[in-house]
Amino acid sequence: MPLHASYIDVEDRLDLSFSGNLDVTLSEAVWDICKQVPTNLVTCVVDLSEVERLFDSGLALLQMLFRRLNDLGVIVVFLSDCPEIRERISVVTQRGRCPIEAQ
Repeated sequence: MPLHASYIDVEDRLDLSFSGNLDVTLSEAVWDICKQVPTNLVTCVVDLSEVERLFDSGLALLQMLFRRLNDLGVIVVFLSDCPEIRERISVVTQRGRCPIEAQ
């Protein structure tokens, strides 16, 4: 499964884990998440450690997700141990609050 989502109710946290290729094939899943953001969401952790390749379309999806969550005041944390992905994610997070962490 290229995208796994789990909501931790006690922490008001959404965990998203991507694997394989992050590209346009995930657009419907990411769009559904953007539409159904819980009103009490505080934090979203986006784990990209299993992403093999981040396409431009996948970067655009992450940017859409980040902007939607950031507009709602949600803190978005991207996790990746790949320097190339961390560098590309910096484009997504140019506006708003978002720590980028290495694992």
